[in-house]
Amino acid sequence: MHLKDTTTGGIMKALDGLLHEVGGGSSLALNLVALTTEDEREEVENAASVAAQEHPYRLIMAIPRDLEATEPRIDAEVTVGERLGSAEAIILRLDGPAAAHLSSIVLPMLASDVPVVTWWLLDPVRYGLEQELRSFADRRITYSARASDPVQSLYRRAETYAAGDTDICWTRISLWRSLIASAFDGVTHAVEKITIKADDDDPSAQLMAAWLHTRLGVSPEIVDTEVERNSEHLPAIASVAFTMAGGETMEVERKADGTTVLRQAGLPKRRQTLQGRTLGQLLAEELRHIDPDTAYRKVLDTFQEHYVAERASA
Repeated sequence: MHLKDTTTGGIMKALDGLLHEVGGGSSLALNLVALTTEDEREEVENAASVAAQEHPYRLIMAIPRDLEATEPRIDAEVTVGERLGSAEAIILRLDGPAAAHLSSIVLPMLASDVPVVTWWLLDPVRYGLEQELRSFADRRITYSARASDPVQSLYRRAETYAAGDTDICWTRISLWRSLIASAFDGVTHAVEKITIKADDDDPSAQLMAAWLHTRLGVSPEIVDTEVERNSEHLPAIASVAFTMAGGETMEVERKADGTTVLRQAGLPKRRQTLQGRTLGQLLAEELRHIDPDTAYRKVLDTFQEHYVAERASA
């Protein structure tokens, strides 16, 4: 259902009508408020429809449109099911002051008694909406790799961190972290050196380095490397190599086709496939965790310390 130049009340009336037609509202797990652009709308919808299979939610997608307009205007699309699967969805296109005061528009639309997650692919600072998105959410999901300066964006996340913040770039390395952690089962010698071959502008590589530092007490060296990927949602990491105090070595290397090879002294090669997951699969993984991610917070603090030290020595 499309509504032109409408109000919050008109939108909720339309949603109630659609829910009545399909036999009432479903049991919702959360509210998902997504900030995006018209160009990214289809990508966000596809990801949301995948995640909704695991997490039934009310999706409120906000698309800032004409920011220079002097009069506020809200155009909306309201759907239940349809192309967005099991989600209840409200798609808002906002002009002028309507975009600037996002929280006052979104708050009356939220389903009650369930958590609120905000998610954005674009940089909300560009629209002056960062605090708006943070003000009413239990959890906030960014994607720093999509920023114009990804590493600077990650640093800004560290500077302004609040409990509940997370990043798709952190989710991208969850399989890597699991594989590396399992590879250390049975390793008895301390690690002396870690080398990461990666695109050093990839926030996932920076988070990987910080995670390894927190776990092993060694500051990894990132060797800037052009990484071939079959999906943009793969981290731009080619390999992680470890040298132990006893001289043993271990390396995890990912090939372009997604095949990952673990080489460990005295053991046969082990192969595993780490194909790039879709944005919807990454989003679904993040939505499994509503409580603050303490591991991410610790890693972000470590990254921030390294970032400041690196800039000071430059």
